[in-house]
Amino acid sequence: MKTHSSSINSLNKNGIPISVISSGSPMNVNDETSVNDVQFNQNSSQRSFLKKLIPNFLRKNSSSDDADNPYANEYADTQVLVQGEKVDLHRNLQERHMIMIALGGTIGTGLFLASGQALASAGPGGSLVSYLIISVMVYFVMTSLAELATQYPISGSFNTFGSRFVDEAFGFALAYNYYFSWVTTIAGELVAAGLIVQYWLPHFPSIVWSILGMLVMFLLNAFTVKGYGEAEYWFAMIKVITVLVFLLVGVLVDSGAIGKPRETIGFKNWKIEGAPFVGGVAGVITTSIISGFAFQGTEAVGIAAGESSNPKKDVPRAMNGTIWRIILFFVGAIFIMGLIIPYNDKKLSQINGVDSIAVSPFTLVFSLSGIPGADHIMNVVILTTILSAGNSGLYLCTRIFWTLANEGKAPKIFRRLTKGGIPIYCLILTTVLATSLFGLSFVGNQVIYIWLVNMTSVMGFIAWFGIAIAHWRFRRAFLAQGYSLNDLVYKALFFPVGPFLASLLILLCVFGQGYSAFTQKTFNCTQLHEEETYLFEFNNQYLIDSGNSTTCTKTVFNVQTFLSGYVILPILVIMFFVYKYVKKTKFIPLKDIDLLTDSVMERDRLKRERIQQLQQTDA
Repeated sequence: MKTHSSSINSLNKNGIPISVISSGSPMNVNDETSVNDVQFNQNSSQRSFLKKLIPNFLRKNSSSDDADNPYANEYADTQVLVQGEKVDLHRNLQERHMIMIALGGTIGTGLFLASGQALASAGPGGSLVSYLIISVMVYFVMTSLAELATQYPISGSFNTFGSRFVDEAFGFALAYNYYFSWVTTIAGELVAAGLIVQYWLPHFPSIVWSILGMLVMFLLNAFTVKGYGEAEYWFAMIKVITVLVFLLVGVLVDSGAIGKPRETIGFKNWKIEGAPFVGGVAGVITTSIISGFAFQGTEAVGIAAGESSNPKKDVPRAMNGTIWRIILFFVGAIFIMGLIIPYNDKKLSQINGVDSIAVSPFTLVFSLSGIPGADHIMNVVILTTILSAGNSGLYLCTRIFWTLANEGKAPKIFRRLTKGGIPIYCLILTTVLATSLFGLSFVGNQVIYIWLVNMTSVMGFIAWFGIAIAHWRFRRAFLAQGYSLNDLVYKALFFPVGPFLASLLILLCVFGQGYSAFTQKTFNCTQLHEEETYLFEFNNQYLIDSGNSTTCTKTVFNVQTFLSGYVILPILVIMFFVYKYVKKTKFIPLKDIDLLTDSVMERDRLKRERIQQLQQTDA
């Protein structure tokens, strides 16, 4: 177990440890130590009228001696424990922000549009099963992250966990992988924003709306973290309300209560030819990859934990509530779609990006209900979704890169914070990079841009894989160093089955997503001999033909799609080994893993020390 320098326990001239600063305690400006009220401007003491009026009679009594200690309340759980000379981020995100950040980061075009592709590929039963499988994976990944983020509420989140619990090189590769995945996502959202507005103003240059969207996202992140939190709260609220209304309207349409025409649909679309499981197991696997992409973004709450006003309470609540809401929204939505929309509806095959809003499953169901202007309503929702995704991406990128700079993995200049606690140079860098990538979408035939967008899907799965591995290593080190599971603020269920199962499903999605590079077409061919196979090149694609004397099937193999899905894997391996060679890092043994720095255990230890010092002073 690592030791800590004596400076962390040193006192200022008032007898207060410089690493223990109560957010509500007034400090003299002449104190020798830095107050760091910039980092943790908490509003926990500002309670609403109702909370002041109604006593909190449900609060549990502490099992420790704090109940009889007159000093126990002076340094409560919402206090901040940092080194006095350190300037850090502000902890202004509340529980409602944390919940909506997780929800908002997940509900997006993956649900509003890509779910239609999933229904068409696997049918109502196959798509439902695939979403259930991915929901299990997401549950285990998020409970792993909840345990880590609650024990160590830091902005570096799972990237820092990878460095601390596995290997510095592992965390380095994870961090840059995650950073560039979101930079590319932001660029994609800029493209989408222009296309969405063109739905209403087809003759106006789309680039103007894209740049305007980037400006809005920049301003939301440029002043205070609360600005980002509030914006994301209301963006997410719109999406959540849309899903809830969709579920209600869907039930009414299916039961025949409303609709044009009004009829009881029930499970009719589960009984049409080919349903409910289209393509069998292969269809479920392919759709699982699509649904896996749709769930990406839930991990954002782990990074936001570093700016939570009360991470010990808010992060577990946000995680627990969010996990089940996400499963309900996604599984419920795909179930309703499968009831109302036939999997072979030709409109579903027309879905190809945000410009396909008219054939979104949500639009189709709202149209069947008789709601006028369903396409315009969903267009507004999708535009909100795009701004939300870009807003979250900009926030996450600035925090990730700021953490990299503080860990010595990026230039020191990016450690700079504004008075509002914003990593301004990280924000500017991310904005410039995302805008530059957005510019690539106008260059030539967009090959580079398409490759980058295809790579982001795999990058998201890699981030989840890093969470599962880091949690597995953390829990093993925690027990190996003699700690009890009772010392954990939040305990993930089903360990170690959870991380292992999640890792297995993630690897299946990562390596199985290349399957989408193959598409099949059946045609008449009387010249092929039975079971004879050919391989040839046609229009820059490889065609594998197999068949008998009357019919044959063309399996079109798209080389670009296949390679763009896997090219990030060797890049990550190279990043890992180059950093490992240059920095001479080693795989960290369980006994040597640092479990104290930034932990709630260290926070509690300092709290006890302070109480003892106050008692001795009064004595």
